[in-house]
Amino acid sequence: MQKPARVASILLRCLLALSACVATAIILVYVLSEARLKREYPVAVSLARPDAALAGEGRRLARSRGCADCHADDFGGKVLIDQMPFARIVGSNLTQAAKGQARVSNHERMYRALRHGVDVDSRPLPMMPSAEFASLSAREIEALSAYLETVPRVERELPDSALGPIARGMLVAGKLEGFLSAEVIDHRAPTVAVPPPRGTLAYGRHVAQLCTGCHGADFGGGPMSHGGPDAPPAANLTPHPLGLGRWSETDFLTALRTGTRPDGTAIDGRYMPWRAAGQASDEELRSLWRYLRSLPPVARDAGAPRARLH
Repeated sequence: MQKPARVASILLRCLLALSACVATAIILVYVLSEARLKREYPVAVSLARPDAALAGEGRRLARSRGCADCHADDFGGKVLIDQMPFARIVGSNLTQAAKGQARVSNHERMYRALRHGVDVDSRPLPMMPSAEFASLSAREIEALSAYLETVPRVERELPDSALGPIARGMLVAGKLEGFLSAEVIDHRAPTVAVPPPRGTLAYGRHVAQLCTGCHGADFGGGPMSHGGPDAPPAANLTPHPLGLGRWSETDFLTALRTGTRPDGTAIDGRYMPWRAAGQASDEELRSLWRYLRSLPPVARDAGAPRARLH
């Protein structure tokens, strides 16, 4: 009679030990992830009121750089992901009604978010692609701020962004690359005053930095770490036959203006923001095309039998 009792006792101890290990792991994941989410990146900001004359340029930038995709067409913010226990990610209200607006100017808030990937408390903004926007010039950020000051106030109640246990675990395990842009941005690098001259290869490179978040630093495409499990691989944008090697400049502009590839198939706007990109000027898109054509070809099949922008 003692043997079954002994077995039961051993099993109970094993279960208790396993439970303790699981609890310890959960606590460790929470502590490590919370330390990264709450880390402060002190940013010295001294900005004059944005020049209202730049509002027109700011409107074009806000539309062509995809701000409305995450912050809503009226820039009043929206819930992007609401999938607990994974995460809830919210695109914030960019209008003058934004929570905490009284503490800092909208210009400072924009500068912190775009250049450094942090909020008004100097803490990281989850899923804000600031690593790509950090290359914006001071003039471009000022233009965006000037435009947003003209946007009607939007009073909208939005929940706070929050990470559930799954996202926290992935963050600690290094599976959410680029999720916290503040961790990879060089906060000491100077902000350029103005963008490069338009029509130059340098200007094309300047525009192309916004593409690196999905298409990679080499523009060779591949899996998108932040695109979700159903996201297709990002396209290869280099002049390799597996990329855009067989495309013409007209093909490229048509794809970004209409969402249609040279073969007539549609680009999935859920993953490739062609509607926003298509609002860039012809000069911007042609400069971007020339820069992409200047890149070394990358022999990487992004998961499609032909060149595709998603």
